[in-house]
Parts: sequence; structure tokens; C-alpha cells
Amino acid sequence: MKLKRHLLILAVFLTLGIALFVGMIINTGVDKIWGTLSQFSLLKFLVFLAVSTLNFVLYTLRWDIILKKIHGQPHQIRFFRLFLHRMSGFALSYLTPSAQTGGEPLRIMLLEHDNIPTKTATSSVIIDKALEFAALFVFIGIGMLMAIFDGSLPQATRTVFTILLVVILLVIFWFYYSSLKNIGVFSSILRITRLNRFARVKKLEEKMMAVESQMADFYKHHLKTFIILIVISLIISSFLLLEHYLVARFMGVNLTFFQTFLASTIPYIAYVIPVPGGLGLLEGGHAAIFAALGVNINAFVLVFIIRMRDLVFVLAGLVHASKRSLSLLKQTYKNNTAP
Repeated sequence: MKLKRHLLILAVFLTLGIALFVGMIINTGVDKIWGTLSQFSLLKFLVFLAVSTLNFVLYTLRWDIILKKIHGQPHQIRFFRLFLHRMSGFALSYLTPSAQTGGEPLRIMLLEHDNIPTKTATSSVIIDKALEFAALFVFIGIGMLMAIFDGSLPQATRTVFTILLVVILLVIFWFYYSSLKNIGVFSSILRITRLNRFARVKKLEEKMMAVESQMADFYKHHLKTFIILIVISLIISSFLLLEHYLVARFMGVNLTFFQTFLASTIPYIAYVIPVPGGLGLLEGGHAAIFAALGVNINAFVLVFIIRMRDLVFVLAGLVHASKRSLSLLKQTYKNNTAP
């Protein structure tokens, strides 16, 4: 019954995303889309892909540093292998309507298969994802702040942005405050809602508290490393600006820093809505921002080129995940058939 409900929710939001995506195609015009795409050469796309791959290397570097510190000793996972693990997590997150977190269980499973303890694997993934969200939210928040004080957007939109900005800051503050004070960002929710009264939830809470304890130790005892990770995370998020500016430049549009910042941050609120890959919403968000800023650019094509890049990463991640799954099945078979 629970699976059916989840599938129904997925179908509803996926249908919404497809409808918005098709609507964008109709409004933009197929001929106009094709005409703009045909001017975007393969060489330009490869340059864009190379820049994005470098950014993914930084994603992996951050995770690698976290994992080494939590593990307490150098782990035996090669960097390229960890890079592919990270890409597999991205692929699953991209394809599931779970606010870009659907691939994290897969990342934990892949680490476990490489003999990393479950608690360590879970802590490393949560800390890595928290830094990713925090940096992205900071950039989105700055984009909102710029839009609020610039005055180029309608008053109603600026009011919504102000409310969202406050919520974002509160979420970031609560996550790190509760971690540093050993309150437990996840277990505290179970206590507040009193869900821990149930036996099964109580066991889950105990596991959460063990992971949260390890996270708290990381934040307290590795302050220098944490500061380095924050810098890396901000650099990673700043790649959004570079990527958007680069694609727009290749399309013949020279965006200002202000236009680039808003176009690279605010539309990504779409990922909070449970539609796989923000389908339709991301295109609509970019179109709305460019229209508000008076930028004459084919927003659909810009996002479509970004999605083509994402597709390359998704395919690479799925291939790696499928190979690892086959390896797990073979190992299970050997263990079960061993005398």
C-alpha cells in the first residue's frame, strides 16, 4: 500500500513536470528551439562538459576529505572509484522526486561494499550533503537578497523571496546548531513529534543518535578541515555561475554578473519540489527570471543544454551503479554457495 502511494505521488508530480515541460516547448516554439540548438557546436558542449566535470571532481574531493577524517585513517577507495560512486548517487537523485537526496542511500551502500562501516558511511554522506545544501542555500539566499534590494522584480515576488530567505537561514542555523550542541537534527524531530514512542521508530532513533554523535565529533574536532570544506563547497556552488555564464555566452548572450547570479541560483528552488530533475519547473524558473530581468535569451535551450550535460553524468552513474549491483549479486551468490 505504501509503495502504491509513493508511485501515485511520483506519477502526479511527474505528470505535472511533463505538462510544464511540453508547455515550455509549445510556448517557445520547436523551430526556434532547434534553430538555437543547431548553433551550439559539439566543441562548445565539450568545453562546458569539461568545466562541469572539474566541478564534480571538487564534489568528490570534499567527500573524500570527510570520509578520511571520519574513518580515522586513509581509506582504501581509489579517488576515481569514489568519483563514480558520487556520480551514481547524483544519477539516482536526479531521477527520483526526493529533493536531490534520493541517491544518498546508494552512496552509503557502495561505501559499505568497499568495507567502510555503515555508521561512518552514513555520517560522511550526511555531512557531505549538508555542506552541499548549505552552500547552495547560501547562494540562493544571496540571489534572493540581490533581487529584493534591486527592485526589478514585483513586490509580491520580493515578499515571497524574503519569507523563503528567512526559512533558509533558519534551516541552516538549526542543522549546525543542533549538531554542535548534540541535540540531534534528525532524532530531535522524532522526539518533538513523539514518534519515538513506537518500538521500530525507537530503534531507528538509536541508530540516528549514533550517526549524529559521529557528526558532532567531526564538527567539533576538525574545525580547520570543516573551514576548508566550506570553502570547497562555496567554490562548487560558484561553478553554477560559471556554467550559466558560459552556456549563455556560447549562445551569443553576454550576461552581467547580477543577471548570471540570479539566473544561476533562484530557479534552483525548483529542486525542492518533488519532480524528478525539476522537469518543467527549472525551465519555467529560468524563463521567468530572464523575462523579469529583460534578458533576450532562449531559456528553454539554455536549460536543455544543461540537462544534456546532466544526462551524460546520469548515464555514467547508472552504468557504474549497475556494475556494482552485479558485483554485489555475484558476491552474495558466492557466499551462499560456499561449502
